[in-house]
Amino acid sequence: MSKYIELLRTQIAAKETERDAALDKLESIATAALDEKRSLTAEEDVEVRALHATANTLTTEVTADQATLAQHEATDAARKVATPPAKPGAPAFHRNDDPYDIDLRSAPRTPEVRKDIEQRALRALEREEDLSDANKAHVEQMLRNRRVNRNGALARHIITTGRDDYRSAFSELTLRANPLLSAQQMEAVREVRGLQITTDASGGYLMPFTLDPTIIVTNNGVVNPIRSLATVITVATDNWQGVSTAGVTASYDAEEAQVSDDTPTLAQPSIAVHQGQAFVPFSVQAEDDLDALAQDVAEMFADAKDRLELNAFTLGTGSAQPFGLITEATTVASTTTDTYAVADVYKLQNAVASRHAAMGKWMANRAVINLTRQFGTALGHAFLTDLGGGMPPQILGQDLFENSEMDGTLNATATNLFLAYGDFKKYRIHDRIGMSVELVPHLFGANQRPTGQRGWYARFRHGARLVDVNAVKVLDVT
Repeated sequence: MSKYIELLRTQIAAKETERDAALDKLESIATAALDEKRSLTAEEDVEVRALHATANTLTTEVTADQATLAQHEATDAARKVATPPAKPGAPAFHRNDDPYDIDLRSAPRTPEVRKDIEQRALRALEREEDLSDANKAHVEQMLRNRRVNRNGALARHIITTGRDDYRSAFSELTLRANPLLSAQQMEAVREVRGLQITTDASGGYLMPFTLDPTIIVTNNGVVNPIRSLATVITVATDNWQGVSTAGVTASYDAEEAQVSDDTPTLAQPSIAVHQGQAFVPFSVQAEDDLDALAQDVAEMFADAKDRLELNAFTLGTGSAQPFGLITEATTVASTTTDTYAVADVYKLQNAVASRHAAMGKWMANRAVINLTRQFGTALGHAFLTDLGGGMPPQILGQDLFENSEMDGTLNATATNLFLAYGDFKKYRIHDRIGMSVELVPHLFGANQRPTGQRGWYARFRHGARLVDVNAVKVLDVT
């Protein structure tokens, strides 16, 4: 170990000790005020603010020092490491059946090692008892998708955040104001921070992959039809750049004649990533059951994320949020002003080109679905068919999905986007892997006194837009 690495470790330990002392002092002042059922004195308020500033400054310095330390440790390890002789046919770095028995910081970025890491991630997934078979299959599919697991980023994310030491450290760091971590837990945290696989440097701690709603399906509450119908791209990069066209035409040309230039101008849609965030307060008494609380909080964040993105994926403006499907789709005006009639359904379907209608689906608010169901009464047949057995209802033989964010009430003074139809696969959702969570150690009331609560602040990132605006049409009853 180099002298500089030793010096860095000593420096980090000293700063952490100073920071913890400041936090302990802050805690004691707050506790005394609570016990005495009083507000902070002017002197205490000044001291608390100074302690907060000191702790924040030291935390920032420690984070920077840890990043520097990780880089030097990786360089030092790479210089010293001697790869053990591999058995014939065995991948590099494959030492035993323990999928987590690998130091990713010193592992060379070679195709052989990347393949080994991916196999380790699959074994870790197979051994995981906290995931359902459906979630295991979902994550495995992501691992085998080269667009999702680009350069092995998802596999490394699973290995680092799936370690028992990191999971226990995550619970402590996101629950305790002054956690006491073992050396093994600290090392697991340093590995995640040092690799910076799927998150930015804005702070917080990555959720273990078994709890992360950007990787697994944890929500059973909000119905989000758009996510289930769209093309979802899960990656470890920030922006998606693609190619879209209204369609390439072909032609018949004379033998040995130069082929006609039949290709239209290609568009290059870009999907920018936007940050979403959520906050969950909790009582200090809830700290008694770490494991159960961590699971509960993951589900709460998943539900909050689902509700937020349903609105954005439907009506988003693209400004600090994703573009919405309904926002970007081309509108078709109703036949009669401020009247929704059966003719409008046929008009909307006719407006969508056959190549998109072949994969066509319908989407509407429940109130509009019920209005549509009544069209069959006048026509003498079931215009909207309920198939039952968990199958979605159908309009004109194609599936219909409920979206609570679409218009459901006729407003004569505004546009009423009642019904959407088309190929929803042309709506692309770009998910950035990795939700980070950090602890807010004390919540204060309006009078700046502690409330006996802490809080979790979570960040996640995604983007979305309709890459072919002709693929989906929306009925505007106006």
